[in-house]
Amino acid sequence: MQFTLKGFLKITLFFIVAIAAVAFVSYKVWKYYNYQEVLRKTAAKRVRNFEPKAFEYKIAIADTSQKGYLLLAPYVRYNLKYGRLVIMDTRGNILFERESKGAINYFRQWKINGRTLYSYGIDDSAAYHITLSAGHIVILDSALNEIKQVHLLPHKDITTNRGEDLGLHDFIMFSPDHYITMTTYAKRVNNIPVFLTPAPNCKVATTIIQEVKNNSVIWQWDGSKFPEFYVNSEVGNNFYDTTVPQDYMHINSMFIDPRDSNLIISLRQLNQVVKIHRRTGEIIWRLGGRNSDFTLTSDQVFLRQHNAVLTDDFTLLIFDNGEKAQRPYSRILEFGLDEHNKKITAFKSYRIQEPLTESLGAVQKIGDDYLICGGTANYVLLVNSITGERKMRLVANQSMYRAYLVDDITGIRQTGGKQQ
Repeated sequence: MQFTLKGFLKITLFFIVAIAAVAFVSYKVWKYYNYQEVLRKTAAKRVRNFEPKAFEYKIAIADTSQKGYLLLAPYVRYNLKYGRLVIMDTRGNILFERESKGAINYFRQWKINGRTLYSYGIDDSAAYHITLSAGHIVILDSALNEIKQVHLLPHKDITTNRGEDLGLHDFIMFSPDHYITMTTYAKRVNNIPVFLTPAPNCKVATTIIQEVKNNSVIWQWDGSKFPEFYVNSEVGNNFYDTTVPQDYMHINSMFIDPRDSNLIISLRQLNQVVKIHRRTGEIIWRLGGRNSDFTLTSDQVFLRQHNAVLTDDFTLLIFDNGEKAQRPYSRILEFGLDEHNKKITAFKSYRIQEPLTESLGAVQKIGDDYLICGGTANYVLLVNSITGERKMRLVANQSMYRAYLVDDITGIRQTGGKQQ
């Protein structure tokens, strides 16, 4: 048998292609099982401790003049088996404490038609997890007795067959039978622009918002219907990766603008706050990110933000987390917006003199004061937004997604606890 040079090259090329194909398949298999191992280790972290870790804290500065009560929900990150509800005064005295089986993301009070209600979001280990936390919302009466639980509802192409449930970043309540929920939902899509080199039928972790009334979905918003979010995502945008749904949006707050009843949402992975029409679902404006409708100066650019809400005078208030490599400190920002002309009419920035909050975080404005929850930096701070005077500073051994200051807890039976 005679071998020609051409034949030899063909055989060599065949073996090279075969080896490359085997290597590629081996890499994909390794990556898949490596991802499964990461999930296994993360799950192990969640249940590693079989007893709840004690909530320890110190009041470095106590405000003896401030009247009100702090609503807190501390938990140990990566161990979502336990959490707790805490109510304390601004001097650091715990008035109420209740442990829970499941980490609680936030604890909030609502005043609705003369009625006081509470809600919190709690992690459920049985729920299908894409991001770190998933579970359901619990609605409570003024005495903290459970009224009902709220879950993700199947609607159109949204199903709960795998145990999909709600994301725990936010919840808006109009009444116990009328509310807005949100989740991060894994689904296959085919509308990612080609230049982003997506895998066929790529799976993404997109934002789903549901408005529910009397247990029926009356409005649903699906972030995957807007290809611009794929294009402008800063994080979680490896759309060629078939091993894990890409968390390219990561919604972490919702707020109703009382002037027009439309919805303002914060999208962490885009460094962007977006206003959505609550009936058509169309985008009204975008602030921040690569395709902002408003021109921002370098000082006005925010990174990995949380908790975008409106103050009483309708300025947009944002907890600006910052980012370790780009800007390693956190801030509180206020924007005055001319929505019609897409112009920033006022801006205010307060640099928080605390460690960087890499994740979580929130701010509430009360008069001239900011109540700042430092998220993974494990602090709560009450500071005057004008003078910078610190009125209260709490440091803890656990993280808190948000903190709220309320002026009345009538109806709650105080259980007592640690006194400062």
